[in-house]
Amino acid sequence: MNQSRKIKDFLLASGFMSLCRNISSRDTVSILRYHAITNPEDNFYASPSICLSESIFEHQIQYLSRHYNVIDLDQVSDSLRQGKKFPPRSVVLTFDDGYRDNFRAYRILKKYGVTGTFYVAAGCLGDGEPLWLFEVIYLIEHTNKTSLNINTGEREWGFQWTNRTERWQAIRKITALIKSNELKTREAIRTRLRAEMSDVTDIDEKAKMVMLSWDQAREMHNNGMTIASHTMTHINLPNASLQDAKDEIVQCKQVLESQLGAEVRHFSYPNGGNYSYYNPEIKKLVMDAGYITSTTSNNGIVRGDADLFELKRIRITPHLSEVIYQMDIERLISKA
Repeated sequence: MNQSRKIKDFLLASGFMSLCRNISSRDTVSILRYHAITNPEDNFYASPSICLSESIFEHQIQYLSRHYNVIDLDQVSDSLRQGKKFPPRSVVLTFDDGYRDNFRAYRILKKYGVTGTFYVAAGCLGDGEPLWLFEVIYLIEHTNKTSLNINTGEREWGFQWTNRTERWQAIRKITALIKSNELKTREAIRTRLRAEMSDVTDIDEKAKMVMLSWDQAREMHNNGMTIASHTMTHINLPNASLQDAKDEIVQCKQVLESQLGAEVRHFSYPNGGNYSYYNPEIKKLVMDAGYITSTTSNNGIVRGDADLFELKRIRITPHLSEVIYQMDIERLISKA
């Protein structure tokens, strides 16, 4: 354990963080950003860096439900629009992508009497198309091939691997390549991957196990969860054509509303990290589509002057003290 985490563990155990959270706690809200909730032995579809085990997740939810007010994005929107204070110690729980394991997360939330917002790639739910992120991971992880060449029309890209570390290096580079190009290039790369890794014969069967079913999404919605938009196919919006970006944003809302029989009001820009994943043009498309908020992957606390279409979130780690440190101490440090 590194020294920084030891200090944070001590601050949490000593009650110091609890003291901090009660200082001016109504002028901010923390929006937490989860992804996959799955045990390592069950994960064949997502990067381990975005996964939390079920036991760790439940421990976090148990703590959060005891010490914070878990609110939804409608309450956040209302407070920001009306210039009102948030409820004390406010936190919002959000989940990106729409993995099927989120159904287990929903049951844990329900157990502790709290709600969450699930941003889903609507075109990939149910019997929709496979999530491209899963395809890249599964094909490279399971192929017997040790190299791959991809021509994007502008450049030839070569990838090689001899061990699992190098496979994951290739996965990250191919993912970056896809995010850096428009929809047509993404689809060409997917076709190339499928053709070259034809020895991976169970990918279609596995793909059916990755994303939420529509029945699951409807049950979650009917039991107080918020189902929200994350585009149709998890496209990187700024690198798409403006029409493709608009279609992904608008159609996701339309499909979700048709399936759920309810208005869909919230959106999250896919593909964060070091990639350019939204810009003023994309933000305007989201606003024009009729959403009332959009969250980013920019790390930070939401304050009373926040832009409703650039809401910051806190990325989750397995270590509760690190999460609470961001929520309760960095909030005060950044305000000072």
